[in-house]
Amino acid sequence: MLYIIIITIILLFVLVFLFITHFNNNEEKTYLNNIDNDKEILTFISVKNYDNELINIINTTKISGIIINIDNLDIDTLYNIIKTIKRSINRKIFIALDQDYKSTYNIAYHQKFKVYPSYIGERESEEYAYKIAYERALKLKSLGINMILSPICNTYCNEKSHLKENIFTNDKILASRLIYQTVKAQKDAGIITALKYFPKYYDDELYIDEKIDNVENVLDNRETFLAGIKANADIIVMSHIKNADKYKDFLINNMKFKGIIMTDYINDSKNIISYGINVFSYNYYRNKNIKNMIKNNIKEMDLEVCSKVLKLIERL
Repeated sequence: MLYIIIITIILLFVLVFLFITHFNNNEEKTYLNNIDNDKEILTFISVKNYDNELINIINTTKISGIIINIDNLDIDTLYNIIKTIKRSINRKIFIALDQDYKSTYNIAYHQKFKVYPSYIGERESEEYAYKIAYERALKLKSLGINMILSPICNTYCNEKSHLKENIFTNDKILASRLIYQTVKAQKDAGIITALKYFPKYYDDELYIDEKIDNVENVLDNRETFLAGIKANADIIVMSHIKNADKYKDFLINNMKFKGIIMTDYINDSKNIISYGINVFSYNYYRNKNIKNMIKNNIKEMDLEVCSKVLKLIERL
């Protein structure tokens, strides 16, 4: 008799759990389906300078975030830009810093203090990589930054590329360890991480021969990206690439990435995606009606991705 009662109670709990889960899922889908201008949620814009037009775009759309990529940025300018933006809007948005630029890596340090990834790679110390990433993330968070486009998971680049100092090392085993520690440090500090660049970094748009069926032949280093994924990176930035769906599927199904895919800076409508966040470059959107641009170029919104984005926003 006691056995039957226990089984009945367990079944009752299971049924209640399934009902609540089903109810919440339906409620979430209904909420997402009723959002006006829902395509705008999967949109970021890059910020080259602060002006009233930027505030107007944020306040008249539902774009989820901005990426600050200002050359020669200093800590006071960054603080003032973020303070003014937050004062002028009434909702949470992602405020990201792109760390592909020299000045942004040193923004919390004296400019002569060597904290670029290449120097960290030379130290070959996981503890040092964690320490620098954690200290930087805390400082940036205190300024109002809640997302960092870093670390870069690639291990190869052109010798003249601006990424030269932003890559830890070409030793994929060491790079993987440093990437893991960097992502972990940023998450421990409460910062959202966007890894770069999947499957490879190219100075120009990448159009791979359609005959190449094996993504592994194109992928920079599987180990380094897996290290970032293992450390629970929230976002992966994908290069502009022909047949992008093939690489997106590989990232999700083969490498088991459960986060959000984000584009590199978009300068052409052909690079807009429907399965992740589109990042419009300043030069592309500045002279256009961004609401119409999003409406006309994004065919449909991926509800699952949108849900992930909204949940990340709730954490801010």
